Amino acid sequence: MLGSVFKSAAAATVCLSLAAGCTRTQPPDTRVPVLENYAAIVLATYEDTLATARALDTAVDALLANPSEQTLNAARDSWKAARIPYGYSEAFRFYGGPIDSEHGPEGQLNGWPLDENHIDAVALDKYNAAPGLNIIGNPKQFPEITPELIADQNENGGEKNIASGYHAVEFLLWGQDWNDPPESAGQRPHTDFIPQGDPATDVNARRGQYLKAASALIVSDLESVAAQWRESKEANYRTQFLTGDVYTSLKRMLTGIAALSEVEMAGERMNVPLLSSDQEEEQSCFSDLTADELRANAAGIENVYFGRYKRLDGSTISGPSLADLIKAKDARAAEEIEARLVRTHETVGAIKNPFDREILAENVEGRARMQAAIDALRAQALSLSRGARSIDIFLSDLEGLGD
Repeated sequence: MLGSVFKSAAAATVCLSLAAGCTRTQPPDTRVPVLENYAAIVLATYEDTLATARALDTAVDALLANPSEQTLNAARDSWKAARIPYGYSEAFRFYGGPIDSEHGPEGQLNGWPLDENHIDAVALDKYNAAPGLNIIGNPKQFPEITPELIADQNENGGEKNIASGYHAVEFLLWGQDWNDPPESAGQRPHTDFIPQGDPATDVNARRGQYLKAASALIVSDLESVAAQWRESKEANYRTQFLTGDVYTSLKRMLTGIAALSEVEMAGERMNVPLLSSDQEEEQSCFSDLTADELRANAAGIENVYFGRYKRLDGSTISGPSLADLIKAKDARAAEEIEARLVRTHETVGAIKNPFDREILAENVEGRARMQAAIDALRAQALSLSRGARSIDIFLSDLEGLGD
């Protein structure tokens, strides 16, 4: 009888243990803090990008209210300042996130190279330009220039027909870069924004209307992206990113920085213009800011990998990172990645403005600087892929992810 009691007690203990095991929750995934820190960096970067876009919009208002050399230069400075945090943010692309999903605004924000004759009259003897739509010069066809019109016209009739975004504003602020003198950017005079007659038909007035509408569209597009990364009671992309499959979110982080490095920077933005020696293949060909933008792109990759970002106000966001995960699994892979990030920083940093002078066939030293940076970026992408494999993340083929 006593033995039966012990057996019953043991059985009960086993049942309780099994029941407890059935209700025990899984331990938290230690990789989630890496995602949380990334989301914080993404949001902070977009908030800085949005703040500088609003400052640009304010500078545009000042220019149009009082066109002068001073207000034009101030608007140009604001455009340049706005491009740097946007350059950081491009490390968050190439995985179907809010910026470049099927309905994302990336093509509307940063489409290039610009076919400027789609927007305004151009000198037809420069860069083999052909007569274009010239929205500004066609008040009968386009009686009202609004953000909605510009969005509708962007890539209307072909992907080269860029009508919106940073580069449309850049063109309107600088005009065509005729390289006269060779080291100079575009030299549009402020008088191009002084109205000469009826605002409905006057080209200068309509040019100002276009500039304002394009600037306002940048702000609204960036706001739509930032909203998807803010903490929200309603489900947004940030919620999906943090509560969904951890593997998928980590893969997106790594895809973004590897694709920016290999496909976009080394390929589209550097190798294509280097091979052609064509100024029209330069991304920011009116302002000659391209080399600075490439440096911002490279810094954005570092921000993601190391999980830290210094905001425009001087504050810093930092926390668990991809670097931490990889180093814990494969110290040699982590060491290789860090060395190649340093090499990229050095070689991209050596590229000189104006970019269009660096790519000229006769500029042997400039082309060597370009090639060194291209090689470094491609090596960096390979190392990032190896690092991803060390933490059991397998990146898809990067081909086709560029603009």
